[in-house]
Amino acid sequence: MKDQYRAARRGEAAALAVSVLWLLLAQLACVALWDAGWLTRQAALVHWLVVGVLPPALALWRMERPAERAR
Repeated sequence: MKDQYRAARRGEAAALAVSVLWLLLAQLACVALWDAGWLTRQAALVHWLVVGVLPPALALWRMERPAERAR
């Protein structure tokens, strides 16, 4: 039981790390596109929210905890 819990925690930690990296990369890309003049400030913000924030947030939200799976 403890091994399953630890494995689930490692998976959640890895997913969180990937999500944070994705957020940072998306933010840097949007700032670079805004600075280059390809996007307006508002378009860069909306693009970052939709592409950078929403997918990782939804993926982390859908993750289940081991105790919830047992029910």
